[in-house]
Amino acid sequence: MLSQQQDTINWRACDIILWAMLLLSTFPVQAKTPDQAPEFSLPELNSEKQIKLSDYRGQVVLVDFWASWCGPCRASFPGYNALRNRLQRELGPDQFEILAINVDVTEAEANTFLTKQPVDFKVLRESTGKSSRDYNLVGMPTSFLIDPDGQIIIAHQGYSPAYLELLETEIKRLLNVQTPPIQN
Repeated sequence: MLSQQQDTINWRACDIILWAMLLLSTFPVQAKTPDQAPEFSLPELNSEKQIKLSDYRGQVVLVDFWASWCGPCRASFPGYNALRNRLQRELGPDQFEILAINVDVTEAEANTFLTKQPVDFKVLRESTGKSSRDYNLVGMPTSFLIDPDGQIIIAHQGYSPAYLELLETEIKRLLNVQTPPIQN
């Protein structure tokens, strides 16, 4: 009888933890941000080529931490890809870039995800957890908008179309792009 009660308690605890993780990964929460974006050097997915954040100094960069099991990550990739491609067409290829850092256990998980959600931006592989710790991650997805001087301007957990609009506005502001006033 005691064993059955313990099993019930253990399953309820697991349910509570899973629901809490789901809620944390779904709702946008402002993440704690350091002033200067921590440097990283990570390999591109399926490659040994190292990519450093500092390689993009002078550009606005969106660093996005993601995993294949993350529902909001699946929703974010098409929007991020469209935003990146549109801004690169409008502003040129050296003004804005996205670096997506995958934290899956295996490359195969990331590759399966990317088969269904192909993107034009660089996907990097994080296998040590160092950059996740350096950026104080608390959930997925978490993204950081970094200005041309390497300062974190926005830290955001979660994804929504409204966040995509905020990003575009902020990117253009950082690049001193004049936007026409909204006509009523």
